Amino acid sequence: MSLSLKEQISSFIQSLPNVERKHDPMSEEAYFYGLRNFAHFHGPRHIDIRLSKPQQEEALRTQKAIRHQYAPQAGWVSCILETEEQAENTKKLLKEAYDTCVSLKNSHTGTN
Repeated sequence: MSLSLKEQISSFIQSLPNVERKHDPMSEEAYFYGLRNFAHFHGPRHIDIRLSKPQQEEALRTQKAIRHQYAPQAGWVSCILETEEQAENTKKLLKEAYDTCVSLKNSHTGTN
């Protein structure tokens, strides 16, 4: 049996080093790198991803994501998981969000 798109995305996120799945006020399935929540699910077909402002602008411009309903000012975008193409685009955005988390943490600890 093949994995659902949500299961594929969850598996992809959990394959990234040092990512923790936690419950938080936004979602029972939120993903953190350190203290930073960079992605969380709302049901089986909706995931929110926190990007840098330039990444957010590009994701919206290229229609790989849609505007986040509540916190676009913080870099959040939303992705809908209905097709394989949407899942692949979501994985790319998740990797960008993860890389930003790693970069931010390294710049704060001085270990670049």
